[in-house]
Amino acid sequence: MKKISMPIRAILFTLVIFLLGALSSFSVEWIRGVSIGEVYGTFRLPPFAPPRWLFGPAWGFLYILLGIYCANLNSVKKNRTLIYSFMYIQLILNIFWTVVFFSFANLFWASVMIVVMDILVFGLLLADHRRIRYILIPYLVWLLFASYLSIAVLLLN
Repeated sequence: MKKISMPIRAILFTLVIFLLGALSSFSVEWIRGVSIGEVYGTFRLPPFAPPRWLFGPAWGFLYILLGIYCANLNSVKKNRTLIYSFMYIQLILNIFWTVVFFSFANLFWASVMIVVMDILVFGLLLADHRRIRYILIPYLVWLLFASYLSIAVLLLN
């Protein structure tokens, strides 16, 4: 069997992550009958809450970074099981966070989930000694900001 090149693997991982993210987003309309943007507009928001239109481009960029990182996981030598576990657990939480927060409006559990994601991504940065780990820094920064938003929305609503 021919080995898949790194760029093709990165594209494939990115497409899968985009697909899962899209399914997660569409779940809001399937379950609640309204878009994420409409639900977002109903919340009392904290200072520095971004406009609705920013989330799509931000997550698109971050999904590309996650796809590239995932495509490079096969080169992990040290802490392999830990890194794979942290990456895929946080990715599963990421996909289901949208469902929990927007579809089921469970702001408490969504906030718990995103804090766990913060911890797992920080753990990835510590456990992975390859330079590719730095690609996760924008993701962690966005997650920390999203944690602020999630917890603030929980407290304000």
